Amino acid sequence: MKTYVLLLFLLWAGIVLGQEKDQANLEAVLDRLVKADTNYIKNNSALVSIYTFKQTVKKDFSLLVTGSPENTQVGKYAALSVDKNEQSFSFSPVNYIVNGDNANSPFKHVLAINANGKLNNNGFFDFSDRKKLQVGGSWTALWFSGYNFPKNYKAHLGIYDLAKKSVIKQAGNEAEFQRIIHKKMDTTYYKQIYHQEVEKYENEAYKNVWTSKFLIWTKLDIGYAEDKLKIIDSVNVQNSVIEPINKNVNGGYFSLSGNLFYGLRNGLGFYINAQLSYSKKTSLSEIFSTVEWNKIQYSSGTNNTVYYDMEEQNVYIANISTLKQRYKRDISVQILSFIPLGQHNLIGLDVSYQNKEFITPGSTTFTSNKNIFSVGIMFPLRDKDGKTTINIEPFWRNTSFSNYDEGKEESFWGVKFGVPLNQLF
Repeated sequence: MKTYVLLLFLLWAGIVLGQEKDQANLEAVLDRLVKADTNYIKNNSALVSIYTFKQTVKKDFSLLVTGSPENTQVGKYAALSVDKNEQSFSFSPVNYIVNGDNANSPFKHVLAINANGKLNNNGFFDFSDRKKLQVGGSWTALWFSGYNFPKNYKAHLGIYDLAKKSVIKQAGNEAEFQRIIHKKMDTTYYKQIYHQEVEKYENEAYKNVWTSKFLIWTKLDIGYAEDKLKIIDSVNVQNSVIEPINKNVNGGYFSLSGNLFYGLRNGLGFYINAQLSYSKKTSLSEIFSTVEWNKIQYSSGTNNTVYYDMEEQNVYIANISTLKQRYKRDISVQILSFIPLGQHNLIGLDVSYQNKEFITPGSTTFTSNKNIFSVGIMFPLRDKDGKTTINIEPFWRNTSFSNYDEGKEESFWGVKFGVPLNQLF
């Protein structure tokens, strides 16, 4: 009996000593974190800890509209543009942040899988008559993130001790649970809890302190592109008019963009994007438009000719034997300005220019250019709770040509729908 009681006492003493040891280890870990954050603030004249700054930049960066006419997002967003001839869309279903789980590593690189394309306007998001599709990967690199606050503003260093106390309080209940299930305390878990507590306190303390935000980044896209064409051969019309010839133009594509965003606390902001891209084009690219083709079935057995319209497609009319393919470059520049209207309202001005190369019709070596200038005004639409749901942009577009005498200048009005405008403050 005495031996049994002695064993129980030793077991209890071991558990208590182990629990006290775990608690001491946790406090030592938290003390090192508090010291590291305090020294970082003092030595770098910073306002927030490394972890909080990383999370703030990552959140802000995901709100920015970035990219190109076909691929306009960095985050998991989708966009749709509708004009008189076609729909264009883009989305990024998969994103990976390099060192995203490392609390002390800055937010710098995002890897993603992207898809974008253009569709003929047969139906809303109708893929059956797809005109153009691009699927590939992207690398977004944030090279500079400058967040400013008043020079005479002093950081609240007591936040770190407060976060430590909060974690120890949470750990007290957890330690009791760990004692019951006979497991050691996981200090790695509490490191993350500490950083999250610091972020919560710092975001609350400094949410109205930041005065401006300045971001510079690049985006590289590489992947596979396919252009699905339906052609009526202008030379051999008799065979192709019964059923249009399917012609797929496919190959790799490349694009590199440089981006800059600068925003002030009052909501005023500017975004600039410049892009260079290469993709495979044909002698139909940029200049030739499709025409409507109808598949007709005639009825027999009557005195009058009766026909049924069976199918409708958009086709090109061209000499299939002279259809050429070459890699050609496109360049584009876009400037967005965000203008505050009141405390929670925002409108934007969107100005863009594109210069697209294409194969000059009737040649195999000459290059012509298509120039597209566009001006739009962006309005955010809100739901019943006042949250922005979607961005609508009426725009005016002008198209002209260089090194192509047969090109005609034209202008028209259209509308775009996309991710909402977001203020970073």
